[in-house]
Amino acid sequence: MGWIQFEPDAGKRKKFMDDYFKTALEGYRSETRIEDSMLEKLPLFIQVNLMEGIVDAFEVMRNNGEEPECDEELTYRIKCLEYDIPYMGFFHEIYSCEEPFEYEERNI
Repeated sequence: MGWIQFEPDAGKRKKFMDDYFKTALEGYRSETRIEDSMLEKLPLFIQVNLMEGIVDAFEVMRNNGEEPECDEELTYRIKCLEYDIPYMGFFHEIYSCEEPFEYEERNI
């Protein structure tokens, strides 16, 4: 995401990332074959990665003997998963370029 994460306009972030992904994919495909069916699963892979990060955060708390809590980053991740917001909300109104990937802390 680089510096584009600080761009307030979601449309500009989306355009930049679409162009970046196209370039990266062309480079990848110049060396390796990848089926379109695999690329169609990319949003699911991102959601699974998001879920794994949430589970890991709670597992670390448990293993360290800490009470479970949701800071702004963990709350953001949970919101994206709960509301099925793709691409970690990077192109959604939930995203804030002032406080990237953070959301109001929740009580659990």
